[in-house]
Amino acid sequence: MAEEKKDEMVPVTAEYEVVDQVDDQAIIELMTGQTIQDYVYSFKQGGRTVEGLTLAGINEAANRRGGIQIEEVKYEERDHSWIATAKAVDTITGSSRYGAYEQPKMAGSRQDPFAFTKAIHKAQRNAIKQLIPVPVIREVLNFYLHRKTHNANAAPQPQLPQTGGNIANAQKAAFAIANNLAAPLEKKDVTKEDLWNYIKRKYSVESRNDMTEMQWTQLSAELKAAETSSKLLDELCERIKQLTAASQESEVPTAEESADSGNAAPSGTQPETAQAQEDPF
Repeated sequence: MAEEKKDEMVPVTAEYEVVDQVDDQAIIELMTGQTIQDYVYSFKQGGRTVEGLTLAGINEAANRRGGIQIEEVKYEERDHSWIATAKAVDTITGSSRYGAYEQPKMAGSRQDPFAFTKAIHKAQRNAIKQLIPVPVIREVLNFYLHRKTHNANAAPQPQLPQTGGNIANAQKAAFAIANNLAAPLEKKDVTKEDLWNYIKRKYSVESRNDMTEMQWTQLSAELKAAETSSKLLDELCERIKQLTAASQESEVPTAEESADSGNAAPSGTQPETAQAQEDPF
């Protein structure tokens, strides 16, 4: 009997590996503007079925419960990883919990452009999950397991071809997050033009068409982190202001340039219009 019970036990590492793989995919889908596919995981291990909520499922359960929010996010960069800690608070009961996660910077043999974002999201996941009542978790789990089973048994439907490539999805995701940040940035005296100038200087580009998929993805990760934490938002604003100030100092016009600009025709307002049109946000 003891041996049979042992066979039914699920190694902790096995479940964590499955959850991490699913959540990694969910974070990539989120950051590249794709539709998140999995809210639950379910697999056979040691003669039993292991089921649970993915990162997306935990966020969905927290939204249904209400009153759970992230109050604090901290992170530390190490040589080969990012370590993040998050504090989640239940505003209804007053309870709070901490979650942490260490994310490797490498995915196999390649640099992982999502490593920082994964660390932040997984730390938040680990904190939030502790505050969600079990009945709410069970409700969300049953709902998505039933839908998953129903979809698996349904006749396959033809898929519409996707328009655009990965770079278009990454660009779309960055635009959406930047628009969400517009109001918070304005409150801190950072305009959309300031943000775009920061992006151009950071990635050494003149047009959004010059940016690569990885650059859009990295930008999305940076903006998403600022969206989830007031501290990270403050740090982003500080970086923007520092880069803007440094740029202004390095672009002081000479006396001849000042004279030329003074003699310019009224049509000199055209470059501003062109710059405004170039602003992707």
